[in-house]
Amino acid sequence: MTIPHDEELLEEFRQKGFSEKRDRREGFAWSLDFSSPYIATAIHAGHNVSGSMLPFMNMTPARRLFEEDCATDIMIHGLSNCVWGLESRAVYDLNRSPELALPLTPEKFWGATVYKEMPLPELNRRNISAYEEFYRFVGTCITFILEKFDFCIIYDIHSYNTIRQLEKRIFNPPIFNLGTALVDRQKWTPQIDLWLELLSKIALPGMETTVAENHVFKGEGEFCRCLTGWDSRILVLPTEVSKIYMDEMDGRLYTDVVIALQKGIGDAVKAHQAGLAF
Repeated sequence: MTIPHDEELLEEFRQKGFSEKRDRREGFAWSLDFSSPYIATAIHAGHNVSGSMLPFMNMTPARRLFEEDCATDIMIHGLSNCVWGLESRAVYDLNRSPELALPLTPEKFWGATVYKEMPLPELNRRNISAYEEFYRFVGTCITFILEKFDFCIIYDIHSYNTIRQLEKRIFNPPIFNLGTALVDRQKWTPQIDLWLELLSKIALPGMETTVAENHVFKGEGEFCRCLTGWDSRILVLPTEVSKIYMDEMDGRLYTDVVIALQKGIGDAVKAHQAGLAF
């Protein structure tokens, strides 16, 4: 399968070997030096809603924040290759298929009414275009990494609300959950097992680190589905962090825990790369 990409941007990567920017509509940002065969992503970190969309928005910023993956961009900053969302998933969701990406009805956003009135058709088209642009960008990055290293690992970092798990009677949800339902588990066993082991070693203040595979989530989002389908040399590791680092209801961050997660995930990515055998 051909990986979607932008040939002009790919040539820029080949010439410069690094890039640090935001896209033209500031839907996402990146910092890449292509020194290693991985990209750490935080596709739901964004909270922004453009001025043209705000008049249609029904959800308060606090309610949006509950559904977003707050601070996951901080957790990956400082790594050699990272890409993170700037625009809220209440505008378009990068982890859903194109036909489900716009949360225009409550069933597409956990039963919540995102918009008080339907956004104009041209705005919906623009948002889908931004969604497609993101995937072309990621495809371009991966294409370049495959040219250099012949494999690519995506550390796909998300977060989840423990409140929802308690409502499902999951009383001890893990701090880290790795979803592998869409991954060739047999082919990538050493890499997956090493990642689980490294996650379990992350030290967090005042709490015991717990790790599970396919417990609260199975990693069945569109991002993993799409990238895994592009090329068999791509390994996506959909990693969920429980929101033990913040107050889920008011959005207040626990700075010491966020810093510990940034260090721990950063160290885990570097150790994972150092320990890989292909």
